[in-house]
Parts: sequence; C-alpha cells; structure tokens
Amino acid sequence: MIFSCSTNDELGVIEVTYPENGLKDIASSKGKFIGNLMRDGFFNDHQTNNGATDNILKTEYNALVTGNKMKMSNLLKNRPSDPFNIKISDINTYNIDRFVEYANKHGMKKRGHVMIWYKQIPKWLEDEAPSWSAQQIYDFSKSYVIALSNYTVGKIDEWDVLNEAIVNDDFRKNTWYDKVNTEANDKGEKGYIKYFSNLFKWANQGDQNVKLFYNDFGIEAFGTSKNNFMRNMVKELKSTYNSPIHGVGLQSHFTISQINDDFVRAIGTTIDDLNYTGFIANITELDIRICAGDTKNLEDQKSAYKKIISTAFSRANCNTILIWGSSDNDSWIPTHFLNCGQATPHDDNFQKKPAYFGIKEALENL
Repeated sequence: MIFSCSTNDELGVIEVTYPENGLKDIASSKGKFIGNLMRDGFFNDHQTNNGATDNILKTEYNALVTGNKMKMSNLLKNRPSDPFNIKISDINTYNIDRFVEYANKHGMKKRGHVMIWYKQIPKWLEDEAPSWSAQQIYDFSKSYVIALSNYTVGKIDEWDVLNEAIVNDDFRKNTWYDKVNTEANDKGEKGYIKYFSNLFKWANQGDQNVKLFYNDFGIEAFGTSKNNFMRNMVKELKSTYNSPIHGVGLQSHFTISQINDDFVRAIGTTIDDLNYTGFIANITELDIRICAGDTKNLEDQKSAYKKIISTAFSRANCNTILIWGSSDNDSWIPTHFLNCGQATPHDDNFQKKPAYFGIKEALENL
C-alpha cells in the first residue's frame, strides 16, 4: 500500500495518512471492472488538463476503452493498395499500441471499439464501397477483421465486433455494407445476419481467446421493439449461425428523466434474459445527462447511477461497466445534445460529484 507520512515535531509522532480507495480498488475486490474512456485529447496528450484526467483514469478505473482512435476512420485512414486483401501493415497500429501501453501500465482491462460500424469510416471507403459487389465487401471485411484481430492477440480483452446495426425492429439500412443484403457473394451467402455472423467468425479466427460483442444504444430496457429485435438477433447469431459471439454491450446513454425503478428493473431483466442463453451483458458507454428544464438534480443523478450499477453488477453475467467520459469537462454530451450536460461522475473542475459517491456506494454494497 502506498501512503504518506509526516512528523509532528511537538509530539514526536509520525502521522500516517492512507489514501481513500479508488473505485477500481472496490470493484476489483468484488471481481468487477469499472472503466472509463480515453478521449482523443487525452489520447494525444496524457498530461492534458494539467494531468487531472490522467489522475482520474489511473486512480479510479480498472478498465479502459478508446473514444475514436480505434475506429476504422483512424485505423485505416489511408487507402490500402489492395482494399480486398488488408494486411496488418495497412493498419495504423500506433493507435492500438498507445492505448494498450497506457492500459497495461495501470493494470486496466482493455476494450476494443470498434471493428465494423457504418459510421466513422475513412473517406476513401465512403467513396468506393457503394460501387462494390457483395463479394468485394466480404473480402474487404474479412481481411480487415482478421488482420486487426491478429495484431491484437493478447493485447485486447474484448472487442466490439459490430456496432449499432439495428434500428427499432429491423436492421439498419443505407450503410456501406447494404449490398450484402441484396446480392449474394460467391458462396451464395446473402443477408445482413449472414454477413454479421461471418464478422464474428473472422474475429475469432484472428484471436480465439478474445471476447466478442455486439454493441448498441437504446437496447437496455427489456421489451421495447429494439430490445426485442436485438435479443432475437444475437440469439440467432449464436444458435442458428453458430457465431462465436460472447456478449452484448448495452451502451446506456440515458437522460436523468428516464431513470425510475421500472426502467432500472427492465435493464436487469435484459441482462437476465441474455444470461439464460449464455451471453455476457456489460454496460459499455454509461452516462446520465441532465438537461435544461429537468426537475431532477445531482442528488437524483447519484441515485440513478447507484441503482444502475447495483442492478447490473448484481448479475453474474455483467462483469464490466464503462462510463463514457472521465469528467464533465471531457464529456461528449454538451456538443451533441443541446442544453444538456453534467453527465459524468466528476465535474468540470475534475472534482467528485454526488454521482461518484453513488457509484462507490453501489460497489461497496455488492
């Protein structure tokens, strides 16, 4: 244990001050991972904000994910000479290495985000993919996923293989991989779910030990149209298509007004239902925003964080919860949701908010 000491000259006594345990210490003692986000500014400069972000991440959290630096737009920014036969040398491995180095230095679980997503793709792919055949999309995707997973063997603990592929009660349309749904590849394979099943198989081919996830927002509460479609899809991937899919990432970007006992119970029911069919169900991007006009305040936010953490972590198949932003200073919410903010456990000055203590209490009570 690290501690500080000072001498009281008048009494001749050495005073020892023990540091307060961070969230990670409590979570670790319970066999859980509480994590956060490596945003772009911090990724580029670990001493940004005079080291305040670094101090929060390394003292409070034992799991880490990147915000944008491991998305395809950053890992495959430049067009490969052969986009249908991606090599490791085509990938910007610096971003992976920098993330892994920091996480390893501080003993953090490492989450890869994301292999295949319809957004944040490189400009060259955005321009070319609409004219590709289904087989070309398969060749590109297969070689990219295998090269990426090959490079990260033993470096990444879990990967989001596929992100945000559904809308309400159907597959998301108008993506760069739409062609696979309307045109068969050379093996006669056709359809979104067939393509998705192969993504997981390719990721597993590259690294047979990494945990593989489907990740999405708005799927948390049991019984909604999107939740029902998600659960049916991942179960079909696993049972019908024999895909090596291990878990579902419940993003969990919430408003304070959403959080009530029924809503939180519905999240627990989703985690339980996924457990029945052998899925891990982790919360991967948790934040709870407060917006202008909301009647709930920071104390309500504390209660909301506590209830969600307690409900999720009380389930054996939920082992990791990641918060999307180390502080309100570092949150994506104000730039994406008008007149909303205060979504994280630390404020703009990097100080602990009531939400922090709600998380702490939830961990202590596990």
